[in-house]
Amino acid sequence: MTTDPTGCAVTRLRLHRFRNYGEATVRFGPSLNVIAGPNAQGKTNLLEAVATLALTRSPRAATAADLVQWGSERCQIEASVQRGPIEHELGSRFERHDGSERVVRSTTVDGKPRQARSVLGLCPVVLFWPDDLQLVKAGPEGRRRLLDTLLSQLDPRAANHLLRYRRVLEQRNALLHQIRAEGRGRDGLAAFTAELVHHGARVTVARARLVESLSPAAAEALRDLSGGRERLELRFASSAGAGVEGDDAAERTILAALQRRAAEEEARGVTVVGPHRDDIEVLLDGRPARHTASQGQQRSIVLACKLAEMRHVAAVSGVTPVVLLDDVLSELDQQRRAELMTALASGAHQVLVTTTEPLPDTGVFSAVHHFSVRGGSVSETAE
Repeated sequence: MTTDPTGCAVTRLRLHRFRNYGEATVRFGPSLNVIAGPNAQGKTNLLEAVATLALTRSPRAATAADLVQWGSERCQIEASVQRGPIEHELGSRFERHDGSERVVRSTTVDGKPRQARSVLGLCPVVLFWPDDLQLVKAGPEGRRRLLDTLLSQLDPRAANHLLRYRRVLEQRNALLHQIRAEGRGRDGLAAFTAELVHHGARVTVARARLVESLSPAAAEALRDLSGGRERLELRFASSAGAGVEGDDAAERTILAALQRRAAEEEARGVTVVGPHRDDIEVLLDGRPARHTASQGQQRSIVLACKLAEMRHVAAVSGVTPVVLLDDVLSELDQQRRAELMTALASGAHQVLVTTTEPLPDTGVFSAVHHFSVRGGSVSETAE
């Protein structure tokens, strides 16, 4: 017997000195929320604030200092999150340290200090930014980010290994750079390599298994979008050749790949093998979609992947994710836009969508709340 996933929604968002908002409080509805206004007024910043709370880091800021309003020393994001019958209060505070550009973050849940990682998955989100429409033909960074955003919310163990991998990768690259520039430091490389392999193997296996789960869901979504005419397949592509075989086997595979390319690493001063070089192969009817799919087909593939994300989050966590759409509907043709809106409405998701123009296809939702944004000020409107 299948249990319907629990609904999750951000019912109230409060911002203090965040981006271009001095003070703002927004109360969202449980279904579709249309956030309209001209460009550069702060629409995307509202979605970024929700994502920053849910993911513990901004999906678009280069550094946390970018979140703090110009001329301010601190900013704060607070939200009330309804998860089934239970309401939680989430808070993130970003404060400049001793007047420098370094920002210290603190997190609270229901008014109590918590580690940032404990918030992950409490309010799952699926993001859809304009750059995601380039997911098929752009470089691998966006495809890795798709996997890591999901893993961070659904798999605490993998999220921890990913964090540790990034830290040791930075340290190992710094040492390789020193070896290349000064010819010293080789004695310390083995310890960094062992730690990199340990955490990297677990990240690789988690990603490979995630792609294995996402592929059939994305294929089903594309079959629906294309009327059964197109066949989609996602394959995980490890830079070291590792996959779903298990952590120990992946460790041996990654270590062997690093050993084979040790001379290249020293010559270039960077780590050339590991999860930071992994990718997803996207195949349409058995051929690389990056080279063979039309622009319309590529966008259908991206929609299929996003629908697969939403369904996977609901299936694994038992909670329907909040969906954040940042001005992407205007980039889709009428058919694809209508198909996406219908899928979102049928999944009973809370949806926050930004737009610069009137939004059609909203009638499929049970309720629609409209907001206008101008100059960092938000107001609810009749339509």
